[in-house]
Amino acid sequence: MGSSSTLALDPALLARIADLELAARLIVEGTRLGAHRSPFTGSGAEFQQMRPYLPGDDLKHLDWKHYARTDRLFTRVYRETTEWPVMLAVDASRSMTLSTTSGVTKLRVGALLAAALAYLLVQQGEAVGLVAHADQPRLQLPPRTGRPHLVRLLGQLDRLEPGGGTALGRGIRTAATRLGRRGFVAVVSDLFGDDEDTASAVREVRRMGHEVVLFHVLAPEERTLPTGGDVAFEDLETGERLVTSVPAIREAYAGRLAAFIAQWQAFAASEGVTFVEAHTDRPLDAVLRAFSQQRAALAGGAR
Repeated sequence: MGSSSTLALDPALLARIADLELAARLIVEGTRLGAHRSPFTGSGAEFQQMRPYLPGDDLKHLDWKHYARTDRLFTRVYRETTEWPVMLAVDASRSMTLSTTSGVTKLRVGALLAAALAYLLVQQGEAVGLVAHADQPRLQLPPRTGRPHLVRLLGQLDRLEPGGGTALGRGIRTAATRLGRRGFVAVVSDLFGDDEDTASAVREVRRMGHEVVLFHVLAPEERTLPTGGDVAFEDLETGERLVTSVPAIREAYAGRLAAFIAQWQAFAASEGVTFVEAHTDRPLDAVLRAFSQQRAALAGGAR
């Protein structure tokens, strides 16, 4: 992809587009995923044909009505399908209000990413729903297909306002309960909160048979401290402030953050969960492309 296309898909520039559907379409087309099958793949079953029974065939697929008519055993053959409902679980807590030097918040980048995923899914005829959550789930749309549903979902994302603390585990559990059947939960969050409860929620959702992807949204200012001087830290959820010297903490801060990210990456790998860096300065087409590649690798490793 040329540099001009990459520039056009910069989150800060996309955030200035008033039409969220247009922004989503630009991201999806830039990723070149639109002509391919959705990366949210699962295994459903669609009847394809019947053939004579062969020793070793699963007996549950025998067509007993056909046997009663013809006195011959036939097996019903099914084609694997990939239509799974997908719930987008978007973190709308106050920690997502952090605005970067480019003027775009983590929440806006998360909304853009969720919009692109919804656009891709609905364009391919799949069902997508939405849960926006903070300390409580605030917005819930069940998985649906079709353009009217897409327009409604994008409108909700566009008007999403941050507020409240973080209860990420509760949001993940809520998203899973809205699926109704085996599906996919896509979490968009900075993952700041109760790590133990969040990890427990992901494990519960995996035991229910759902797949999970974690899109980790961080701002550059969170990943790297300035080289010198003092820095003021403010907890966006409690308002607590701390001013300290950068040289005194820079190395320790970098180590703690690296350990935090590595912990989530290791957890994801151990639980069969896809983990994707979705930083606010990373082109969103690159985020989707990385997700598609990692999802394909994970699916291939499971076979």
